[in-house]
Amino acid sequence: MMKNLLKTNLVIGVRSYVYPIYVLIGLAYGLMLMAFPEQYLPTMVPIFLIFEPGLVGFMFVGTEIFAEKKDGAIGALAVTPIEWRSYILAKTFLMSVLSIIGAVLIMAIGTRSLEGLPYVIVGVFLCSIVYTLLGIGIAAKYHDLDDYFVPIMAVLVVSLLPFAHYHGYLTNEIWKVLYIVPSYPALYFFKAPFVEVSRDTLALSGVALLLWSGIAYYVAKIRFYKYAVEGLR
Repeated sequence: MMKNLLKTNLVIGVRSYVYPIYVLIGLAYGLMLMAFPEQYLPTMVPIFLIFEPGLVGFMFVGTEIFAEKKDGAIGALAVTPIEWRSYILAKTFLMSVLSIIGAVLIMAIGTRSLEGLPYVIVGVFLCSIVYTLLGIGIAAKYHDLDDYFVPIMAVLVVSLLPFAHYHGYLTNEIWKVLYIVPSYPALYFFKAPFVEVSRDTLALSGVALLLWSGIAYYVAKIRFYKYAVEGLR
């Protein structure tokens, strides 16, 4: 079942140009980074990396779900003995693989180097899992991108606040709450190619993203079945 779902999602994603566009965005980000002087890359590259695996994936997975609602794909699957867990995991896996491809393009083109790439790949993979699952869970309630626009903007703002805190722009003690935002632990992986980040910090960041993955999966499973499956019956 999982193999068939992966194949089907891949074919649909390619035919609908969602996956090619996702990769092209990574290429575009890499080209944009080439315009920045080298001293700005440690700041700009992490921002582009969180946009690629996180926010772009968050938006695109919602677009996929809207399309599958409208063309009746989810409704057709609802009358089959499908395990919706497999459906959710198939989408998450494909988006995570695409995010790695995008991250490699950003690093290779934008920095003209692959130094520290393993850190980036781990961070991007875990971050993509979290945001894709959150995207599935949140998008399940909506029917088109217009309705989904407000959640996208809310996630965008919240996910970028950790960058401001990391670089010392939000200094009040209350802003320490931003440590729980999933983009914060991902930021340490994205900074690792440029500055020294301790192994303990990376390990804790990895654990935080894994915990977020579990939370996001629970949200995706509950909300997708409630709104996208039962809501069509």
